[in-house]
Amino acid sequence: MLTWLGCLGLTFQICLLADLLDLVSFHVYCIYVYAARLYSVQLSGLVALWRLFLGRKWNPLRERVDSCKYSNDQLFVGTLAFTILLFLLPTTLMYYVVFTTLRLLVLIFRGVLAQFTWLLRAFPAYSTILWMSRATTVTSSVQVSVCTEISGNGPLYLAVEPVIGSWWSTVVRGVPDSLQRPPPVQWSQLLKHLCTGRLIYPVYIF
Repeated sequence: MLTWLGCLGLTFQICLLADLLDLVSFHVYCIYVYAARLYSVQLSGLVALWRLFLGRKWNPLRERVDSCKYSNDQLFVGTLAFTILLFLLPTTLMYYVVFTTLRLLVLIFRGVLAQFTWLLRAFPAYSTILWMSRATTVTSSVQVSVCTEISGNGPLYLAVEPVIGSWWSTVVRGVPDSLQRPPPVQWSQLLKHLCTGRLIYPVYIF
């Protein structure tokens, strides 16, 4: 069966490997989602309870932090909840760090496969052959020169010669428009998601 799959091309096998990787690491993704959600909720609870001790609360209507007076019962319940969440934070953080690391390793490997697939699909073999053979189809501009007769009294002639562009410009123009390169990594956004417990999705290292 693998022999027949080889007839479909190397990119098909790479995409199949990426799908198999997703299936194998599905349990890692499930536990990562659980740990990330728990860490995010716990972190948000600690921040909200810390505002309670300062006599402040988040106003979602005005999207700002306003002053607020709390009763003794609210302060007692808030202190109890803050203590429980604070002592549970190291355990939750450990689970989050471990499974986030596994998730990042899987995503980086998928990013390498995606970049390799893109390079194979955009491999400039045909464009390179045309450029090396100096074909007129890869002309970037033309050079116009004035030619006159030896006597100098005859009519003027314009000689037009095609100018072949550089190899890189030929390769860039030869990439199909429908072939989009994987997006780059937004490092600031990625670090923000990692610190706040938000889910991270496939990343590409190039």
